[in-house]
Amino acid sequence: MAMRNKSAEMNLRRLVLLVDDDSRVRESLKDILGSAGIETLSFGSGEALLRSEVLATSSCLITDVRMPGISGWEVQAFVAKIHPHVRIIFISAFQDPQAVARAFDLGAFAFLYKPFDGEDLLRIVEAALSQSAGL
Repeated sequence: MAMRNKSAEMNLRRLVLLVDDDSRVRESLKDILGSAGIETLSFGSGEALLRSEVLATSSCLITDVRMPGISGWEVQAFVAKIHPHVRIIFISAFQDPQAVARAFDLGAFAFLYKPFDGEDLLRIVEAALSQSAGL
């Protein structure tokens, strides 16, 4: 029985959460990650994510920086405080070195500019999932 529970826990920890106000970006991310067998849940806003209860069962979050309502920075602040096991990957269409520096100062796992290479994303997500599982 203990083996079954551990296996179920491992599957839950491979869940990647996607937060972006652009549905095309969410679908693209979902397709890329799904092609590698990575389960995803997507949200159109930071508010929608924070209203859900999935953060405790996920190990990775990909979030846009600039969104209407709650920004990626606010999502990161909440997640880092309440769910420090979750690795956060920022994505942004805006080339802003200060934003990258801020993300890493606040504990981001990675930062990618849109558009990004799908293989690069997969390598980063796999590394984030591995690191989170090792905690």
